[in-house]
Amino acid sequence: MRKTGKGGGESATPSLGDRLIAGLESVVEALQSGEPLEKRLTVRAVKLDLTPREYGPDDVKAVRAKLGASQVLLARFLGVSVQAVRHWEQGTRPVPTIAARYLDDVQEFPELWARRIEAAAK
Repeated sequence: MRKTGKGGGESATPSLGDRLIAGLESVVEALQSGEPLEKRLTVRAVKLDLTPREYGPDDVKAVRAKLGASQVLLARFLGVSVQAVRHWEQGTRPVPTIAARYLDDVQEFPELWARRIEAAAK
């Protein structure tokens, strides 16, 4: 328990450290008992869809237009060649997954990326 200032008494709220220790002790007890953890502890499964969307030529052009960036500037910013951006916009090559993640992020937070593009252009 957490100690308070002047009187040195214990507070009603356990400290974070006390809560962590108690939680770890519960896990150890559950493991030692041989019971499935789900019976003694709250077990959560989180499902994340981390697949970026697919970008076609018009999508890449739209993202670039949203930023007001040239092909050269977008390529420089993404760390790819200008030819790569051209190929994406012409549809002759698919947008790689890592670039699609950036483009997803640009779509979600255009103001942030516009500021970064402006800073990179200076």
